[in-house]
Amino acid sequence: MTKIILGIDVSKKTLDAALIFDKRTFSKQFKNSAEGFKSLTAWLESLEIEQVHACLEATGTYSEAAALFLHERGHRVSVVNPLSNQRLRERQYAAQ
Repeated sequence: MTKIILGIDVSKKTLDAALIFDKRTFSKQFKNSAEGFKSLTAWLESLEIEQVHACLEATGTYSEAAALFLHERGHRVSVVNPLSNQRLRERQYAAQ
């Protein structure tokens, strides 16, 4: 089974999605609303993708609804602290 990753940059009004699979990357922007979540699902279906591992930054109320929506539809969801990601990148850069 191919690992399919969906990274989502969350803001109050939008979800900026980057989908990685089969050595390709696709990106698209959606509204951060129920309408946008449905559009995101339709986009995945149009690419014949049934399940992803979605990673969203923890932005409180802005990311909760999208994370729950994806989880309820059977996707694996990780909500991560953006500060932790920044520190990890800094450590990896310093080690180079």
